[in-house]
Amino acid sequence: MFAFIDYLYLSVIIICSNIFIIFLLKNSKKKFLSIFLDSEFSKVQSFHTRPVLKVGGGFIFFFIFLSYLFFKESFLLRDIFFMSFPIFFFSILEDLKIKINPLLRLIVLFVIIFFLVKFFSLKIYSIQFYSFDKFLNSYQILSLIFSTLCIAFLINGSNFIDGFNGLLGIHSSIIIFILSIINYYYDNFDLFFLCILFLICFIIFLFFNFPNSKVFLGNSGSYLTGFILAILVIWTSQKTQYHKVYPFFFACLLNYIFFEIFFSFFRKIFYEKKNPLYPDKKHLHMLVFAYFKTHVKTTLVINFFYFITIILALLFLNNPGFLKILFILQILFYIIFYVILVKKL
Repeated sequence: MFAFIDYLYLSVIIICSNIFIIFLLKNSKKKFLSIFLDSEFSKVQSFHTRPVLKVGGGFIFFFIFLSYLFFKESFLLRDIFFMSFPIFFFSILEDLKIKINPLLRLIVLFVIIFFLVKFFSLKIYSIQFYSFDKFLNSYQILSLIFSTLCIAFLINGSNFIDGFNGLLGIHSSIIIFILSIINYYYDNFDLFFLCILFLICFIIFLFFNFPNSKVFLGNSGSYLTGFILAILVIWTSQKTQYHKVYPFFFACLLNYIFFEIFFSFFRKIFYEKKNPLYPDKKHLHMLVFAYFKTHVKTTLVINFFYFITIILALLFLNNPGFLKILFILQILFYIIFYVILVKKL
């Protein structure tokens, strides 16, 4: 499937990516990079005690650029490269310590995603509910808005669960690994190759982020991660819809990221009576950290239980009834786990 030149290109990309991060680390105290040092230890979501470079977004974008440079025949890489531009350059503003009102940030992000969905055909046409699916397919504007909302939720959800060493990086790697298996099984080798590329990207990042963090994803990194996951899932869904890979499989795959933002949103509004757009220390991963006291255990415990449910989803890939039950069980497990931790703490 891979020619010798492909392996050569991959080797060059891997070497250059590592050199890129090492260069940033060695020059972290210089003026042109010091702006990316996260030294705001008083933020509610901060758990680090020393300055760390927030250049994960720059690394991911650099990796995408290198991949596009060497594999120009890949139309999928071309599209990801051009779609990543507005997401990266908008989200990096916060990494540069340029404060943006959370509501304004959400609106601008929504507008950017809306146009990307429209011009790059990222529309979602089915969620496995006949009446809703029929409604979606009858009105193009509704399909555009729904797809935009889903991608925006995934991007913001990725930003929500970021913050602990390896948590989002390992979680994203699991999702991409599962997608690579599906695409390989159904002979979607272009998407399989793309998944392998991004799996390599996150493995390189994790080498510098877990268990001891030398580099953070930052806003730009978590936004790009969520956007990449959204693209890979939508494209995989589009390619496998005729093989009866049901939408609820992808719902199970993205459940933790999606439900984290839904649960946090309603918790803040109805239970705590506060603005849901501002961060706090009551997300599930923060409660798990408060219980275990270490980043490593927090990351491994959350991703271990998630991985078990996803293996079950993979084994029953073509069984819509089981996938719906598993989706509900994932939500129930989250809520039960959350309530138990709140009571213990």
